[in-house]
Amino acid sequence: MKRITALKIVVSFAIGLFTLCNADTVEAKKLSLSADSAIVMDVDSGAILYEKNIDKRQYPASITKIMTSLVAIENSSMSETVTYSKSAVLNLESRASNIGLVPGEKMSMEESLYAILLMSANEACNGVAEHIAGGIDNYVNLMNQRAKELGCTGTHFANTNGLWMKNHYTTAHDMALISREAYKNPDFAKITGTKRYYIKKTNKAKDGHALFNHHGMLLAGNYPQYVYEHCVGGKTGYTLKCRYTLVTYAKKDGMTLVSVVMRAEAPWNDANEYTDTLKLLNYGFDNYAHHDIKEDSIQQVGSNYLFTRFSPFFNTASNSISVDPDAGVILPKKVKLDQTQKKIEYYNNPQTDKDGRKIIGKVTYTYKDKEVGGTNIYYTASDLPTLNDSIDMSEWFVDAVEKVNKKPFPWKRVILIVILVLVAGFLGFYLFQRIRAEREIRNRRNRHKKTNRRHRRAERDMYIKRK
Repeated sequence: MKRITALKIVVSFAIGLFTLCNADTVEAKKLSLSADSAIVMDVDSGAILYEKNIDKRQYPASITKIMTSLVAIENSSMSETVTYSKSAVLNLESRASNIGLVPGEKMSMEESLYAILLMSANEACNGVAEHIAGGIDNYVNLMNQRAKELGCTGTHFANTNGLWMKNHYTTAHDMALISREAYKNPDFAKITGTKRYYIKKTNKAKDGHALFNHHGMLLAGNYPQYVYEHCVGGKTGYTLKCRYTLVTYAKKDGMTLVSVVMRAEAPWNDANEYTDTLKLLNYGFDNYAHHDIKEDSIQQVGSNYLFTRFSPFFNTASNSISVDPDAGVILPKKVKLDQTQKKIEYYNNPQTDKDGRKIIGKVTYTYKDKEVGGTNIYYTASDLPTLNDSIDMSEWFVDAVEKVNKKPFPWKRVILIVILVLVAGFLGFYLFQRIRAEREIRNRRNRHKKTNRRHRRAERDMYIKRK
């Protein structure tokens, strides 16, 4: 009985340690949402914090205008003048959102974008498309091309405004990718976070145009109960066939999140696009935390074998290697940065970003096999001959790549094996002691029996002699 009890204690101890090493710090919650598809994503890292049917095809309605605005910002300057044609302002469906522009009216590109993002002005979308691409169809091609560049796999745009068309569709995941990229642009972030804006007198409107943001979590409207103090922008969407769609940006505790809900219920229902969004954002802020990785990632890069063998790349004097200054990762609360796995990848040929910087690689952070953030590795001293594009960089990086691609040391497996060996050793020692003790007891009993038999024989022989 004692041996069985001791064995149970040891096994329980081992199981407890194993469970402690593999326990999850944050349990996934199932949110009750009215939306058919929903997602919340960290803007900085791109980490997905919650998802529901994120790859299901949906009709976006006016959140399409986020992509419309992104393409406009990337292909024009804010000071350009947009002249609105007759077809742009009159080629609208009945009751389509507009601000009352008339043929021949002129506004700046910046004013046009305020009209698009705050008031969802469909005629502004048409005018911007004609100004940049010469026509709506050409502009839609630019939108679809940009979607592919962002990694969208379930998106096809057919217009610039989001009015329902059978071949105009996207997914919650793709809209999050588009919305994330758009918010990285400071012009877009400023405009989408503006509550009210006034377009001054134009050549056709002496009183100008007063604009206000339709997003109910940013500016109190018909439903003031949905105002959210951490909301910093977003875009609403609705058509009868698309139902309610909503993109929302929010900032809190160093984190910037974007949520997307698609095919949600109306605001006057108890469960709706705004209550869904509130649940998504609160879930993200309550369960995750932002970790800055600038110093950690540059330390990973600086200590890598690349910079011991190829010292011209990096030294404290030139400091030619850099990473994204705002780089960060999103992890469940109570999970530390050193619990992530880091992977450094170097490119055989350097890439060039939109700012002209050379990208020679990237640092990726993963947690539980999911990517939670990372940063590009930049080389800014592009005039050095060691970085000429004509040089085969694969010869430089081969040793570094082999080193950083090695699998991390399996500490958990080693710890588990050590624990099992200790348990087995303890059990072996315990059983050895028990066997030894029982053998000693058995020997004592045998000696006692022999002694008793000798005494009895002696007594019998004494008795016989007396007779």
